Amino acid sequence: MPDTDQSRLRIALVGLTHPFRGGIAHYTTLLCRALRERHEVRFFALSRQYPKLLFPGTKQTDDSDDALTVEHEACLDSINPFTWFSTASRVRRFRPDLLLFSWWHPFFAPSFGTVAHLARRAGVPACFLCHNAKPHERSLVDAMLLRYVFSSSRLFVAHSRQDHDDLLEMRPGSTVRLNPHPTYEIFGADEAPSGDEAKRRLGLDGRRVLLFFGYVREYKGLRYLLDAMAELDAEQGYHLLIVGEFYEDRSTYAEQLDPLEQGGRLTLVDRYVANEEIGGYFAAADLVAVPYTSATQSGVVQMAYGFLKPVVATRVGGIPEVVEDGRTGYLVPPGDGGAIAAAVRRYFDEDRAEEFRRHIDAENEKYSWDRMVETIEAICPGSGDGNG
Repeated sequence: MPDTDQSRLRIALVGLTHPFRGGIAHYTTLLCRALRERHEVRFFALSRQYPKLLFPGTKQTDDSDDALTVEHEACLDSINPFTWFSTASRVRRFRPDLLLFSWWHPFFAPSFGTVAHLARRAGVPACFLCHNAKPHERSLVDAMLLRYVFSSSRLFVAHSRQDHDDLLEMRPGSTVRLNPHPTYEIFGADEAPSGDEAKRRLGLDGRRVLLFFGYVREYKGLRYLLDAMAELDAEQGYHLLIVGEFYEDRSTYAEQLDPLEQGGRLTLVDRYVANEEIGGYFAAADLVAVPYTSATQSGVVQMAYGFLKPVVATRVGGIPEVVEDGRTGYLVPPGDGGAIAAAVRRYFDEDRAEEFRRHIDAENEKYSWDRMVETIEAICPGSGDGNG
């Protein structure tokens, strides 16, 4: 084993980054940057994420002018076994103290698992930083894939208590450390226009704007937010801003979307938006809606916090661990449009914008990337807290 001097670790990071798009790519890029401030890191990135036939969106790459990038080696093809072995060889030659995977879906179990198992044979311990220990939408083969990939390690980092418990159920006796999902503060919160100016640019002057951000799938619960909009008084100026590509048939929402569009109460941006556009949408929002029917955690909550925006979210998974009801947002039961509408009315009726903003600002320190780095340092073998 290499020398494990805690003051400067050698870390091999495996995951997704630019030119791929989305929250996982953003997260892993920011994680790499944070780790490199204190440690020597080589980033062995995916050269292919999904085959085209398996990807539900229009494209997998990010065309942002202000792309989020970091130095990396694009060497791991998710469906090419030759690259699994060659990546494992690169890792072994690097001789890291820790092989760290940014994990989110069983599809990557064969590639990630093979790299982890081969590295383990060479004495390199692996740790999985889990965005989702188990997938939102599950198939019959998931359990088998998870057994394979997670059998390569007994070191895990989870963002929610649910993931923590799921990991211990799958790998009893493992070391699983909890660390909240860090806040995204890289999408121009400091440069974003004021709320009034952002609304003006979108033609939403004087509206009470609810933002639903991110791709649309069944578990995201958009239909319940649309139910809530139908209950909210149009004369009060409530407006829904949906920003994200539909990963399912948009026509299934037509009966709910059409009346809102015809009534001028809906702005729909059915596409993946570039990084430089994000700040304008969050700046325009009064509340960010996270109406998921299932979740372990939510990157959208942390994006909202980066803009000091409160959320209306459901009590599912680890969301209640980061949304402090009545202080940084409101928590409601899943699948209940009426409860969402009631929370939205309460927020505006009680005029709590500035109060919530102060609470979010005070809470954001515990969602720092420095804290994430400290958790990884602590779990590394030789730190006194990790184990192989």
